[in-house]
Amino acid sequence: MAIRIDGTNTTANPGITGGDADTGLQFGTDEISFVTGGTNRATVESNGNFTIENGNLVLASGSGIDFSATANSSGTMVSELLDDYEIGTWTPTVDVGTINSNTTGQYTKIGRLVTVSAILYTFSNRTSTSDIRVQGLPYAPHTPYQTNSIGSTFTRYVNNGTYTSLNAYIEYANHSIYFYFHSQQASASYDAAQYNHLTNANSQIRFQIQYLAQ
Repeated sequence: MAIRIDGTNTTANPGITGGDADTGLQFGTDEISFVTGGTNRATVESNGNFTIENGNLVLASGSGIDFSATANSSGTMVSELLDDYEIGTWTPTVDVGTINSNTTGQYTKIGRLVTVSAILYTFSNRTSTSDIRVQGLPYAPHTPYQTNSIGSTFTRYVNNGTYTSLNAYIEYANHSIYFYFHSQQASASYDAAQYNHLTNANSQIRFQIQYLAQ
């Protein structure tokens, strides 16, 4: 392939091209632009920044952005590679009965940190004394007990007659979400929310929780 250095140095005809007249390098004042098909795709600017003008930065699976040049914390550093970002939906299910068939949760994954949310309603079983257990997480949680996660909830018609507050909790042993009541009193314990604590056909549990994926 011949390299031509006689272009007009425009996006339609870059200064340096190969066999394709509208694909090559365009030179500006202290900057270089990468042109394909007559369109400026990316520029190395005079301040050293690399700007993508048109398109996305696509990384191969397993590759990412390496932050190892930055200073580490006083803790034990495990990784400085940001290698994943993803948003999507997931389908929560319960282990006793069913919930509304249209129930769809949302999730965001940044590196290993996963944030999930959902609204649970139209429970077909509100009499069982089993703990409410939500399954179907989009990613399997990391297994060490020390990394169990607590999340926030907003509920309607959920009451065990004693405690006043409810939190979401991921049990890493079985990759499930449970909900626990707890009292504001220092000596009080906490109890798992059960299906028979759903006191109305319109009972709802809205929650959001973050956890580390494997």
